[in-house]
Amino acid sequence: MMLYKLSISNIKKSFKDYAIYFITLILGVCIFYLFNSMDSQTANIAFSSNQNEMIQLLVELLSYVSIFVSLILGFLIIYASRFLIKKRNKEFGIYMTLGMSKRKISTLLLIETFIIGLISLIVGLGLGVVLSQVTSIFVANMFEADMSKYTFTFSSSALLKTIMYFGIIYFVVMIFNTFIINKNKLINLLQANRKQEKIKIKNPIISIILFIISICLLGYAYYLVTDGFGDFFNGKEVSMMLLPISMGMVGTVLFYYSVAGMFLKLISKIKNTYYKGLNTFIYKQISSKINTMVISISFICIMLFFTLCLLSSAFTIKEYFNKSLNTLCPVDYELVEFEVNTNSILDDLDINSIVDSKDVLKVYEYYDINFTGEASLGTENINYLKEYYPYINYEDSLVEIMKISDYNKMAKLLDLEEINLKLNEYAIINNYEKNIYQGSLDFNNEIDIFGNHLIKGYDKVIEGFNKVGGTASNIGFFVVNDDIISNDYLSRNVLLFGNYNTSDDSIKLDNDKKLENVFNDYKSITLDTKNNVKENSSGLTAIVTFIGLYLGIIFLISSAAILSLKELSDSLDDRNKYRMLRQIGAEEKEINSALFKQSLLFFIMPLSLAIIHTIFGLKFCQFILSSLGITSMTKGFIETLIFLIIIYGIYFIITYLCSKNIIKERINNNY
Repeated sequence: MMLYKLSISNIKKSFKDYAIYFITLILGVCIFYLFNSMDSQTANIAFSSNQNEMIQLLVELLSYVSIFVSLILGFLIIYASRFLIKKRNKEFGIYMTLGMSKRKISTLLLIETFIIGLISLIVGLGLGVVLSQVTSIFVANMFEADMSKYTFTFSSSALLKTIMYFGIIYFVVMIFNTFIINKNKLINLLQANRKQEKIKIKNPIISIILFIISICLLGYAYYLVTDGFGDFFNGKEVSMMLLPISMGMVGTVLFYYSVAGMFLKLISKIKNTYYKGLNTFIYKQISSKINTMVISISFICIMLFFTLCLLSSAFTIKEYFNKSLNTLCPVDYELVEFEVNTNSILDDLDINSIVDSKDVLKVYEYYDINFTGEASLGTENINYLKEYYPYINYEDSLVEIMKISDYNKMAKLLDLEEINLKLNEYAIINNYEKNIYQGSLDFNNEIDIFGNHLIKGYDKVIEGFNKVGGTASNIGFFVVNDDIISNDYLSRNVLLFGNYNTSDDSIKLDNDKKLENVFNDYKSITLDTKNNVKENSSGLTAIVTFIGLYLGIIFLISSAAILSLKELSDSLDDRNKYRMLRQIGAEEKEINSALFKQSLLFFIMPLSLAIIHTIFGLKFCQFILSSLGITSMTKGFIETLIFLIIIYGIYFIITYLCSKNIIKERINNNY
């Protein structure tokens, strides 16, 4: 009973000083439940069959991601527990001096961990259940699904999974705490607060050498994922991507390791700044923090980097699909019959016998066996493209050719600009990585199609239409005069597309099903509809957004929590330092300003390098996402940065206020 009362007393005292730790535990439980309850959240929402498949895929992926998330949260909780135990070493030493055995101290910690875990589970689950109802609305809006039958939902599977995962984490923490207590000796516990933090690097020459090595490693890693991408990755396995990532991680650790050794030395050279006000105290505090947290700050920087990249990519993809649906789906349906050499099924088809349609248009794409991707690009441009776009098949792929009359029919229907060509001229239509063919035009590339020598009719690549399919996959096709197309062409594609003669969404869905019933059995014909593309794109958007948010938020709160716990812990240790500042005449306003500045610098330090990492990392992300037609991630990055600064800033403000309260309250009460 005595141990139980002492445990409650200790929890109350710890909560007062380490509210950030308890808040983070609650948020961790809440987020874990929130993302694992997706199946129950969507159970009462009316989705189509395609959307249901996407939802099931999302649920399955989130369950796998949750394993990784539990490892991150486990690391955070164990790390935080190590911090808290370290700060209580003197307390445990006093317990042992008064006759309490290590077994009873371990039991005391076990009770405290159990109570803290139980409280965080109850509060976190309650918050998660409430917020999951809001998430359901968000999911429904993403898929534009019917919520008329939606009711309050509770996920028993997510509840059990959350209890199981966090139960395991807390059990490991209990074992860890017991091990730490049993390992420590009484003399070490009693003198724990007297031990000075060790400076890991004192030699400035070593620090400078390591700093130069870190800059070289980071610089080369940046080069590999940007301008050096083609040189390094051409013909190599995707696993080689681990090299720049590894170099970036090692470079980050060495950067902070070297800065820890020379930060104070360098800043002291700027005398006007160093000796101004309480800056000397502030910079020594920051130097001490860096020296004792090199690995932790490096780890936080890397987690913030992944957070920025993940959320930027998620927000960019979401924004792209939301805005480009009409571009990706210019018509209600499209039928394509590929590589027709003889009679075409679509040539003889009366589409109105299947569905009531308007704006029906049938056009053709032709192939010349000698007009490959390499021939269409020109020798001056091909070497450059092979370097920067190594995964495109230039030699063997045939390039589509279209008659100008067909293209202008489509342009008129889709409200695009019509083109004019002389007999010996060509135009390039492209809406994906226009630089691929723009270089060819810049070099005045002359081409041969069906034995006709042609020159460019336009100086710029023309942004034309997309095939219905959900991505801007039109790398490029050529438009020539009708007379150029030979009657003995190798093969052709037949494109038939149109709009339904109705504005009723339910009738459009019925028409989609009619077309699917007719053409699904034809292997040579593909059918794409606006509704299917819309559903698939919204499904992909949901998957990327939720996984990005899940990992991003966990990384973010873990990073901010570690920084906050370190700052609060130091505030408890530094109470005497702040007392001495008051004794030598420092005003309360100056002391609070010093605390604010050192806390701000401490939080900014990992974030600033993470932002630099992200600027280069997003160039690689943009290269990957360019296969979807995404050409800029600036807006997604800005949105992510704002989101991160808000969450990060909230942790910083709470940390500063708690630290301010600690040094003020403790001193006033002569602790």
